[in-house]
Amino acid sequence: MYLFVAHSCRRSDAVLRASGTRGGLVLLGAVAMSVAVASPAAAHGIGGDAATASVPGFVSIGIEHMLLGWDHLLFVAGIVLLAGSPRRGAKVISAFVAGHSLTLVTATLAGWQVNATLVDVVIVLSVAFVGGYGMLVGRPQRWDVFTAIVFGFGLIHGLGLATRFQALGVAEDGMVWRLLAFNLGIEIGQLTAILGVVAIAGVVSMAFKNRRDAALSKAAYVALFNIGAIAAPVLAYQSFAGPDIGSGEIDVALPQGSGCTISARTEPFPAAGGGHTEKAFYGPDEDAPMDNFSHSLGDGYVVVLYPDDVTGPELDELRDFIEAGDPDGVVAGAREDTTGQVKAVTIRQELICEEVHVGALRQYSRAWMELIGATS
Repeated sequence: MYLFVAHSCRRSDAVLRASGTRGGLVLLGAVAMSVAVASPAAAHGIGGDAATASVPGFVSIGIEHMLLGWDHLLFVAGIVLLAGSPRRGAKVISAFVAGHSLTLVTATLAGWQVNATLVDVVIVLSVAFVGGYGMLVGRPQRWDVFTAIVFGFGLIHGLGLATRFQALGVAEDGMVWRLLAFNLGIEIGQLTAILGVVAIAGVVSMAFKNRRDAALSKAAYVALFNIGAIAAPVLAYQSFAGPDIGSGEIDVALPQGSGCTISARTEPFPAAGGGHTEKAFYGPDEDAPMDNFSHSLGDGYVVVLYPDDVTGPELDELRDFIEAGDPDGVVAGAREDTTGQVKAVTIRQELICEEVHVGALRQYSRAWMELIGATS
């Protein structure tokens, strides 16, 4: 990434060196535009329908994730501003890339999860760090130390990315390729942001003809620091005071926008009788064996109940998920339901979705199986 950016930006370096702001003007514009298009709560969300996307589709998901992350864009722009040239900025940002790529891949494959919102708080604090550094210190004298700090921010960011990726509930089959495609998309989005900053910086610097550069650079640092310092506690408060969809027995991050919630079980089942089900999936035209489902609950299964009017691709996706056995121990049947809700029921809790969402069902079921496996 560094070599490509450096080559692409070599000619822009001359323009940026002629301006004391070196991207400060662009940064002010980026502050206004990025905050306008993305709120803190949605800065790093991944669409809930991504679980079944193709491998090339995950490249697009990664690009979108990066370009809608206003906090990350401001951090990258701040690095370019401090660096004074896109080539030096590319070296530092490459350390950030290495950090978040390392933990994204490692944490996802190992199944590590953290509070993704608290990771967002750290990334927002990194924006304040860059702004405060520029205000109080100016350009770094020890680039090795500064680059190491940026690498640390990258490691933390990668943990948040891994948590959000796992929350999609991507099937094990083909997950590695989708993970790599997602990471590639993130780097493409980041590269696009850097080139955009460089290009606009050149245009704006020439338009202002080097006037008021020092004052505008200082204003950019102040803006970065203020945005980070204000947004970080707001995000932290939302993390602790907002609804905890993973409270209770299962602690799992559900896909953003899935429309699903986890609560205590209210769904009734026959109190006694029943045995093992003959198969895992019962179609809308079949009678769901509720007595057998009750027995399955007692054995630690997850029982998915879906409206009997579900048809088409939704029904096919649900059937494929159940019959694939990822994870094992999930059965499903249709029922008459005027609410249109889909429920994944365990002996203690239930996941309620407004429509079929395979990613949420898979993630919830995996979390339940891990829970009873750890306590058995």
